[in-house]
Amino acid sequence: MNFYEKIKALSKNRVASYLEWNDPFYGWSGTYFSKLVEEVAEAAVENKEDNKVYLQDELGDIFRDYMCLLQSLKAEWKIDDIEIVLEKSYKKFIERVGKNGKWLSTPWDEIKKVQKIRLEKEHRSMYGDK
Repeated sequence: MNFYEKIKALSKNRVASYLEWNDPFYGWSGTYFSKLVEEVAEAAVENKEDNKVYLQDELGDIFRDYMCLLQSLKAEWKIDDIEIVLEKSYKKFIERVGKNGKWLSTPWDEIKKVQKIRLEKEHRSMYGDK
């Protein structure tokens, strides 16, 4: 099991335990949206020269809370699966920078417009004109 799979399993179990215990700390996905904001701010503070140990620690906290957020959203039926979120992110990223990670010849704004139209169509097909 790689680190991603381990953290995915831990985050799934963590969210399940909050639900099982009806823990007052846990406010569904709102808990982890708030925690992510806090952790990003903490990482930004640690983003300085000769501070690798603390920065890496805070970046790990961001990833952990992001995984817990995704698990919370899944438990709330707001997303179908973590892998779908990651696949969409990957597809969007390679459309913007190419499979090799370098800039494409198409301007960023044009790519974003096409992506936005596709997203709107997908949303309408799922929810109508909401």
